[in-house]
Amino acid sequence: MAFSFGYSPWLLLLCLAVAGGLTYWTYRSTVPSLSAKWRVVLGGLRFLALALICFLLFEPVLRQFQTAEQPPVLAVLVDDSQSMQVVAAADTASARRDAARTSIRPVVDALQDETMPGTARFFRVGASSQALSGSIIDSLRFDGARTDLASGLQAAPEDLQDENLDGIVLVSDGQHNTGQSPLRVADRSPVPVHTVTVGDTTRQRDLRVQSVTTNERAYLDSSVPVRVVLSVSDGPGAPISVTLEQSGRTLDERQVRLPNGTGEVTADLTFEPEQAGLQQLTVRVPELSGEVTARNNAQSVSLRVLESKRQVLVLGAAPSPNMSALRRVFEQNADTDVTARTPTPEGTFLEGPLPDDLSAFDVVVLAGFPSAPVPNDVVERIATLIDDGTPALFFLDPQTDLAAWTEHFSEALPARPEATTNLSEASFSVPERAREHPVFRIEEAEVSLFERLPPVQAPASAWSPTPDAEVLGTAAATDAPVLVVRRRAGQRTAAFLGTGVWRWTLLPSELDAAAPLWPGLASNLLRWVSTEGNDSPVRVRPTASTFGGTESVSFTGQVYDQSMQPVSDATVEMTVTDSTGTEYPYTMDPVGPGQYTLDIGTLPEGTYQYAATARRSETELGTDEGEFSVAPLRIEYQAPRADPVFMRQLANRSGGTAYTPETVDRLSGALSGQDSFSSEVVRQSSEAELWRTSLFLIAILVLLAGEWTLRKYLGLA
Repeated sequence: MAFSFGYSPWLLLLCLAVAGGLTYWTYRSTVPSLSAKWRVVLGGLRFLALALICFLLFEPVLRQFQTAEQPPVLAVLVDDSQSMQVVAAADTASARRDAARTSIRPVVDALQDETMPGTARFFRVGASSQALSGSIIDSLRFDGARTDLASGLQAAPEDLQDENLDGIVLVSDGQHNTGQSPLRVADRSPVPVHTVTVGDTTRQRDLRVQSVTTNERAYLDSSVPVRVVLSVSDGPGAPISVTLEQSGRTLDERQVRLPNGTGEVTADLTFEPEQAGLQQLTVRVPELSGEVTARNNAQSVSLRVLESKRQVLVLGAAPSPNMSALRRVFEQNADTDVTARTPTPEGTFLEGPLPDDLSAFDVVVLAGFPSAPVPNDVVERIATLIDDGTPALFFLDPQTDLAAWTEHFSEALPARPEATTNLSEASFSVPERAREHPVFRIEEAEVSLFERLPPVQAPASAWSPTPDAEVLGTAAATDAPVLVVRRRAGQRTAAFLGTGVWRWTLLPSELDAAAPLWPGLASNLLRWVSTEGNDSPVRVRPTASTFGGTESVSFTGQVYDQSMQPVSDATVEMTVTDSTGTEYPYTMDPVGPGQYTLDIGTLPEGTYQYAATARRSETELGTDEGEFSVAPLRIEYQAPRADPVFMRQLANRSGGTAYTPETVDRLSGALSGQDSFSSEVVRQSSEAELWRTSLFLIAILVLLAGEWTLRKYLGLA
């Protein structure tokens, strides 16, 4: 036991001396005169009151120390996921949960046996970790749609940090499908992890849909491929039907022959979308005789169906390899329909006249257009189309009529051209700050390889980018802008101020790594300019286009006023509508400047639409809408057997031992023989802040009240 003060104890002694002196001075003589006995009593009451006040003002703290013996604690993590029902090897689906409990019971009983040293603390492990109490077996539901063993191994030491944790026991089938690698967590585990492998380790007959792949986007009245990979264990070598369904309706069906034994087989299906929007497809195969589970015999996938392909008008300056290089890239894009026109010296077009209606085009690509022979009225039609908001992509060409660019397209160009432009060869360079821009997200190629490509012909004198433009590429020698992009009032435009890109299509073998750069850049530029700029004051989006069956459906939102300033005090109401037309109202929660979120929990399988409206007081700020889908989650059934090899690896890497339900009773003796699994003496300290104790306040009041009462009784003033 020890005292400590917020200030120096010497200062406290000084205050007590002052209090004693004041008390003596007060009662050295009284009117009327009192006997020495009464003066001592009154002075004592006052001095004790003042002394207590001084004592408490110095914030005294009483520290007490005690020692306690903590028994060793064993954290038992029990896998409570759906896969435990599968590996239980029950004959029927209705009995699998009971069979899983039966397989777990001897392990739990052994760990709760009186001969087991220390104290066992039980936790349920699935998508997350949760402590168990009461009847452990009855608490297990085996309904977790995901298994995150790593989070359980990390959570146990954190939850038991105030106890003497000396070991962890993991009871599982070894199947994990979410979170970090459990082996890496075991490497860093502060205590040994002992494993008990539960379930059937033999490879039983099982047919499962391993993967379903299709296009992320498709178009009406077009054939969409769907590739299915089936995996089978103990296959019968017989033909089966693979069915592609949507809302219970069969879209396509194929016959494939399963291999004998274990293997994979591929099936290619197709369908033609009949309506636009987010579509959910399901691939299904029949259940085999004697199959361990049929829960993995189906898998769903979602894709977005658009009404039509992107319509692109490509206008050249004259027949040239630059024009051919652009057309070749755009025509190879599956989501693009290209209409090309190449001027002739007579002012006509090789491919025929321009379409009468240009409003159907989504993007205009000026590949050097216009050149001198193009009639002025044709140039004005294109300029009007762009002025009306159609996105435009400009490519410079030696035959480009720069005077026409200045006269007709100055408002759309992201950089101002010179009256005359001399071209000189220069390597194309991407500044470091621009390399994260979407136009440079090119698969299988490094952005730095642009500088190794053949040089392009770029303007010798720098063009002037508009104030709201962004320079993404420069000439390596002069830093003059070569690739400039701009977003203004919802319209996107881009300009490539260099010519000779056809050289990038004819690369030597030593530059094979750079081959994807040109088609990737051209495609990304087209995609970027044609993406609608979102200037809406209300923007609400789901965090995923497709949610798993047990995943929580969540949304993020942004709200702005007419000046595009964030609004933090808006009320954002949202309505989610299912396929039957049933509406579910929600209100989003504000989380920051103009930021809102909503988590509505899990939803049944299907396709949903949502509509959001933001209001401030009675004023409507804007609306937004969209759609998303919820797919059944069958990930727990993708590997329907126990994995003892993984469980042994996990135990060995943490310094533990691997057991089975038949050998788990040996764990008691093993722990008893370990010096590390023992009780520890813990010195604990407790503090009491006496200056916060109400008893001292009561004592001070009693002393002062007693002094006042005696003074009145004795007739003192």
